Parts: sequence; C-alpha cells; structure tokens
Amino acid sequence: MEPGERRAQILEAAAELFGTKGYHSTSISDIIAKAGIARGTFYLYFENKRAIFEELLDQLMKGIVARIRRVVLGASQPSAKEQMLANIHAVVELLSQRRSLLAILLEGAVGLDVGFNEKLASFYEQAIAMVERSLRLGKTMHLVRDLDTRVAALMAVGALKEILHDALRRGEEAPDARMLAEQALDILSRGLLVEGAQVS
Repeated sequence: MEPGERRAQILEAAAELFGTKGYHSTSISDIIAKAGIARGTFYLYFENKRAIFEELLDQLMKGIVARIRRVVLGASQPSAKEQMLANIHAVVELLSQRRSLLAILLEGAVGLDVGFNEKLASFYEQAIAMVERSLRLGKTMHLVRDLDTRVAALMAVGALKEILHDALRRGEEAPDARMLAEQALDILSRGLLVEGAQVS
C-alpha cells in the first residue's frame, strides 16, 4: 500500500472511532486495530490522536473550499440562484457523507480542552469568513442587499450546523442534501415573512 493510502486508512479509521466512541474513549490501540496496522506504522504517520483530529478538520475545510465555485453572471451561465444552490448542495452533501467527523465537530470535541477549542474555533472562523467573502462579493454583483455580512454569515453557518446536528441527535439518516440546500437558500434569500407583511 502506498504511504498516502496508508495515511488515509488511518485517518478514516480514527474518524469513525472518534465519531462513534468519542475522542477520549478512543485509544491509539483502537485506531491501530481498526486500521489493521502495526503500532510502529501508526507512529510513522502521526505523533498522537490530536494530530489526527487536527488533520481531519484541515481536510474537511479543504474539501469544503474545493466544492465552492464563484458565481459567474452571463447569458451562457446557469442562473445565479442555480449556482448558489449548487454550492450549498455540494457543502451539505460533503458534510452529510462525513457523519463520523460531523459527530466529532458537533458533539465529540466541544469543550474538551483549550487546544481543541482553539482548533474548532479556527475551523468555524474559516467557514464564517468564507461565507462572509461570498456575501460581500454578492453585494458587489447586486445579488445581496445591503446588510451586515458578518451577522448574515454567522446565521448561515449556525443554521446549517443546527440542521445537521438535529439529524445526528435524532439518529436519522443524512438529510436529503438537495432538498436541504433548496430550503436553506429559499429562507436565506426570501426571509421568513410573507411579502408585504406588516410587523411594526
């Protein structure tokens, strides 16, 4: 097996164990047994469990970034709405497919220690910053109205976290990514109130 394949094998085994048993309850021996490798082989690739956790988060963020496409306007392009929907769909689909890692993010690593908190905070800040950049670009393209992009980005990321967390808590299968993306974009783009509703 190639070194890259062996590294991926260890990461996959660890992600599954972290997601089902929890980070603290998973030992290096558990990971070694799950991956079917020798202890020495493990230490060729990773110093400890923390290094695995951090690499898993880094890989997830890279996967998210790789799936986001800049909206391009033009007669030969899909509509802006379709392009935005494709972006949301791609991210939801990735997160839904990585349920073990999602469980770590949402349940298994929160509040473990300062190092974990800092890594998680960094991950979410990258996600929020990415959404905020997209919103600012949308404003220049006259797709997004004049609003506080930081608050909007926090709401978008927070909403997605809660939707996926709800599915995990209920023990449900991953929600339909396309349907979830359509609903999220509809609420984000149209808001909650009926057009013309008087709330003052």
